[in-house]
Amino acid sequence: MVKSAIKYYEVNPWKIIEKGFDPKRSKASESIFSLANEYMGVRGFFEETYSGETLIGTYFNGLYELPEKPSNAPYKGISRKSHFMVNSVNYLATEIYLNNQPVDLAKGSFTDFERTLDMQSGELVRRFIFRQKDCTAEITFKRLLDVENFTNAYQVIEIRMLEGKADLLVKSHLDYTVKHFGSLKPWKVIESTEKPDGFRVLAQTKKSRQSLLTDEEIIVSHGEISNPNDKKMVFTKQIAFKLEKSESFKLEKRVSHLVIHGGVDSSHKKTLEEIVAKRSCYEEALKSNRAYFEKKWAECDIEIAGDEENLQGIRFCIFNLFQTYRGISSNNIGAKGLTGEAYSGHAFWDTETYILPFYLFSNPADAKKLLMFRYRTLPNAIQRARELDCRGASYPIATLNGDEACELWQHASLQFQPSTGVAFAIWHYVHLTDDFDFLIKYGAEMLLEIARFLASRGDWNPDKTGFGFYGVMGPDEFQMMVHNNTYTNYMAKRTILYACEVLKRMEQSYPSEYAKLTEKTGFSKTELEDFLTKAQKMIILYDENTRLFEQHDGFFKLPHVDKNTISTDEFPLYSHWSYDRLYRNDLIKQPDVLMMMFLYNQSFTAEQKAANYDYYEPRTIHESSLSPSIHSILAMELGKTQEAFDFFRFATRLDLDDYNRNTFEGLHVTSLSAAWLNIVYGFGGLRSDGKYLKIAPKLPDVWERLKFRIRYRGRTIEVETTKTDTEIRISGESLELQIYDRLYMVDKSIKVKTGGPHDC
Repeated sequence: MVKSAIKYYEVNPWKIIEKGFDPKRSKASESIFSLANEYMGVRGFFEETYSGETLIGTYFNGLYELPEKPSNAPYKGISRKSHFMVNSVNYLATEIYLNNQPVDLAKGSFTDFERTLDMQSGELVRRFIFRQKDCTAEITFKRLLDVENFTNAYQVIEIRMLEGKADLLVKSHLDYTVKHFGSLKPWKVIESTEKPDGFRVLAQTKKSRQSLLTDEEIIVSHGEISNPNDKKMVFTKQIAFKLEKSESFKLEKRVSHLVIHGGVDSSHKKTLEEIVAKRSCYEEALKSNRAYFEKKWAECDIEIAGDEENLQGIRFCIFNLFQTYRGISSNNIGAKGLTGEAYSGHAFWDTETYILPFYLFSNPADAKKLLMFRYRTLPNAIQRARELDCRGASYPIATLNGDEACELWQHASLQFQPSTGVAFAIWHYVHLTDDFDFLIKYGAEMLLEIARFLASRGDWNPDKTGFGFYGVMGPDEFQMMVHNNTYTNYMAKRTILYACEVLKRMEQSYPSEYAKLTEKTGFSKTELEDFLTKAQKMIILYDENTRLFEQHDGFFKLPHVDKNTISTDEFPLYSHWSYDRLYRNDLIKQPDVLMMMFLYNQSFTAEQKAANYDYYEPRTIHESSLSPSIHSILAMELGKTQEAFDFFRFATRLDLDDYNRNTFEGLHVTSLSAAWLNIVYGFGGLRSDGKYLKIAPKLPDVWERLKFRIRYRGRTIEVETTKTDTEIRISGESLELQIYDRLYMVDKSIKVKTGGPHDC
């Protein structure tokens, strides 16, 4: 892959540290230093005036706006219901003046700039020394989002006069003039109330009419708080006084936000009153955060000896997964989390295939809540299938609220990865948890409707000997309107067969629930037989002699392009090639056949995996940030250790080192989870799709030791491996595990030779 790292941050096991400030890295650093607690997120932009390049962004989970004008899609089936996560109030906005001169790092003189994100507390601290002709001041900004009391956010500003003296003026704002995508002004203020120490403001989005109720409290060490407010959309409190040499000033701002999907009544205002009454100070919130992260790290930390960069990198990934989701909301996970406006905050099929395993193996209850989002939005998926002239449920390629938001018809109408991904996730969750209550109450209905969609969307070949899918797009988005994409057909077959298995089991073991389901959905034995016939006759393009699965009809006959002949300045191809040119050759954007072999890994032989890896990887340009991790996992399984590590080096530091040169848009949250997959499934050798949980660690050459923990059926499994020995410890009841190629009943711990199978 033609990608290079930008080494900008210091390597530290528990912190992200920026020493010195490069304005060219400003927006990327705003993404890196983002804070979130699932309820809300705020980019790491400067609080004070900054006239350089910046993307000021504050986002709330599930809070979205509609376009100013609806889509003019001319044809039936093309989505007209776009929506996007909306940029919200800048509650950190501050102006600082020293002797009537603004503090602005784009114009003023400063030294000793340092910004630090502490991954053990979620605290962001920035300080610098600002110099003027007649004074020098050290200015420190601190911020955090309360994890436990997630409606609350905090800010501290400290100014210490080092030389000279100054007339200090500090203006603290609630700014609703924020722009989305650089131009759209989505907010209107409905009402505001002034208090001695701040404001309480109710604002509403103009189109979707979702509301945000905000209360602030400002505490200062010196001076009187006054109100110079003369702007309708900016609510300001200011403090002015003289600051002598060696004197310090401190401002603490405590803010509470309440998101309301719809109109506001007295109950919402009462809820905010209760939140404000319990709101603590900055130091108490910081203490609470430290306790929360201490517990989470004890459960989910990954330790790597011999590779400090990737140790920092994987902790950065896990930290941001902590920040992104922990099951407090009823929403899904956006591709950028709450760190930027790219992808409009939408969730994709990545949630079920890349992200869910982290939560399955850290807190299965959180994984279940992600699946419940899909159940709650099942009616939307059923409506979407109707728009596509099909029956059943077609889950959207991009969504915040369950409706299809992708305006690119070739993705929204041709990709079924969301639907088969949901089915796979249901199977994976139940397979690992034995949560049959979920399966019977919720999963079965989703499976039935997805199978119904697939059965109605597919079709028979001319001689009626095979069933398949025509005019589709698989995971490789460089191939459009293809026929019998192997990933699509194979995943559909597995989905339909699993749905039939569950329905038969319900009829036999849960007759009452089965009767309710059939009555609700109109499902019949005739439809079950139709499902089975189509699944059993599914076209799978496979050559017994070469062991190759053809990606789709005619793929092997496409013109070949050697990716090594493409100049570096042509990447990414999406930005430099004519759009139609992408579809006219055998270049692959991201794993397609190989993705199928990752998800259902143990359903394929080693020979099949090797043959398909050797054929498809040389054609893959990894234009998706999710691609390297899957290739690394499979390469490690196939004994291509160095190749696996070469792919892996992009995983944990994709955003930290800005490999794709687009970190400024926000963090690649799905790639953060892919990095976890890369370590645990790749170097940890975890496989979770077989009868037994399989663990088969193998280290890359530069690592001395790897240690990680997973949760599985009420137990904590700790895996620690070196070049010579692998020890597995279990907290809880004994468990039968497959370690390398042998089954063991593990009581408390077992040690084997790394690589297996001999016991130590």
